[in-house]
Amino acid sequence: MEQRRSKRGFTLIEIMLVIVIIGIIVGIAVPKITGKVGKANNVAAQASLKSLEAAIQSYEMDNLTLPSSLTDLTVQKNDNGPYVKPSDLTDPWGQPFVYAKPGSHGIGFDLSCKSPEGKEFNNWE
Repeated sequence: MEQRRSKRGFTLIEIMLVIVIIGIIVGIAVPKITGKVGKANNVAAQASLKSLEAAIQSYEMDNLTLPSSLTDLTVQKNDNGPYVKPSDLTDPWGQPFVYAKPGSHGIGFDLSCKSPEGKEFNNWE
């Protein structure tokens, strides 16, 4: 009487091969995805700076003075404002924008932020 052994499951070699293939795919995909996220945050930082700069200029036109701090843009004053939401006062990396009045670069105010990699974004360049 001949017994037949059925082959079930995967061998250790097959499982290791699948894990290696998945590792290679992840090794290729993750750097490409993280690079796109970094670029997106840089673009978002530039857009946020421009938006905040426009809000500061609107505040100045309505109140005939620059805000003393960025939080002044989040409150209503004399039927004007709020110009931005409190969440708009932080950069894409969660840090507050740096605002200086008077500005030291030939304009009325300085506005900037810095990425975790050290790249600076500002309103004077």
